[in-house]
Amino acid sequence: MTDKPSNPTAEAMKKALAAKKAGGGPAHGGLEGGARAEQKAQQTRNLALSKPAFRKASKRG
Repeated sequence: MTDKPSNPTAEAMKKALAAKKAGGGPAHGGLEGGARAEQKAQQTRNLALSKPAFRKASKRG
């Protein structure tokens, strides 16, 4: 029988959490003010692009 975990998603999350803890501080810890502002602006742009351009019309009127 293979040695597979019962929940591979949970295992992946545990590995990610361990990697995050081993990594230390936040990813933007070493960035200066301008670089941090640019990173925040890029995150905002990515969030806006991931949303649908418009919503479906409501059936109620």
